[in-house]
Amino acid sequence: MKDKFIIGDMAKLFHVSTDTLRHYDRIDLLKPEHNMQSKYRYYSIRSFFKLSRILFLKNLDISLEEIKTYMNNKNRSNLLSLLRKKEEEIDAKIITLMNLKKKINAKLGLLESINGELDQVKVKRISERIGVFLDMNYIENDFEIIENFKKNKKYLKNSSWLIEGQVYTSLSKENMESGILNKFRYFIEVITLDSQPCKQVKIIPENDYACIAFLGPYRDMGKHYKLLIQWIEDNGYQIVGDSIEKNIVDYDFSDLEHEYISEIQIPIKKL
Repeated sequence: MKDKFIIGDMAKLFHVSTDTLRHYDRIDLLKPEHNMQSKYRYYSIRSFFKLSRILFLKNLDISLEEIKTYMNNKNRSNLLSLLRKKEEEIDAKIITLMNLKKKINAKLGLLESINGELDQVKVKRISERIGVFLDMNYIENDFEIIENFKKNKKYLKNSSWLIEGQVYTSLSKENMESGILNKFRYFIEVITLDSQPCKQVKIIPENDYACIAFLGPYRDMGKHYKLLIQWIEDNGYQIVGDSIEKNIVDYDFSDLEHEYISEIQIPIKKL
């Protein structure tokens, strides 16, 4: 037995558990040999090198199923295919992680900078947005709201609302000008469209917006609308479209109303 390894020795040499080696045995990935006289199960020097290759591939995050398939048909071409496939998977993960990092950085930047902008009117140039408006003015209960969302599920799946945790509500231009500040709609911003825009989809063009961010509960929204609308009039602008209300910190991010942060955006142009 001097030229052979028992399971405990093999496990110690490779820093794996004996349970791992028994699992490899069960799935026919690395089977020990049997000494019929002593009844010992042991690993040969060939198994030693095979285990090193298995662990090399496993450390590349290649599945045991893929490793087993390769081990049953080893050649240079299959090895290249196996490694290239894993490289493509890693590249895709890197892109996903980079996009996640961008979203985290954007949210961090917004949360860290917004305190310096609270209760101040600013004019911002905001890029084009594409989306669907869901009118909630005449909906009387939660069932009707749910049904309205179900009708627009094809837009919801591509919405920044679901992907980035952003909720948008909106007031129409006509209601703002008439001082009606409690007839809101939801706005679902669509990131990608499967086809050409249809009748329900509205394109909000790039434009200057008068914006104000404030801290506090939603019931303060009307007060800040009045302040912003008055600023627009006093500074020689006119409202040219529907508002967008952006909830930066809402009840799903904080249980404390005084920590809520909302931003009202109203499209404007000079008179």
